[in-house]
Amino acid sequence: MEFLKKLLMWLGGLFTLIVILIIFLAAGSSSFKDEQEPFVQQFMADFSERWETQDIYARLSNEFIEQINTQESKIILAQFKTMGKIKSISDFEIGNYNAHTSGTTGEFSFKGTFENGDALINITIKTSDIGVRVVFFRLTPSTPFLDVEPINQKA
Repeated sequence: MEFLKKLLMWLGGLFTLIVILIIFLAAGSSSFKDEQEPFVQQFMADFSERWETQDIYARLSNEFIEQINTQESKIILAQFKTMGKIKSISDFEIGNYNAHTSGTTGEFSFKGTFENGDALINITIKTSDIGVRVVFFRLTPSTPFLDVEPINQKA
């Protein structure tokens, strides 16, 4: 009986620690969202102005720059250009929030209204000692893209 009592006390303590950890992570992701939402909105405004990677180069991670310089990515950028400039952002949410010693990462998901249609946007950013960088970007239009010629640009 004594063993069962100690086991239940340990399980109760472990459960309490898990609850505290969840509360801490929820508060951290909420704070991260509030701090980084203006960055994401400005990034979208600047990027959709011309859909040129040179306009946002300083805000891209090295890994993302490597991915953007492929032929497939150039075709995708040409498709993005057909969307036009962003007019509004709604339903801003954060997911996949991770805090590490190397930095904090969060995936933002939101709806964007552009000059030529609507889209769901997913963007992952990482904050660290060197600043805020975009690690991943995906735009899913409400209607499929048409085939277009790739843009010859380098990031």
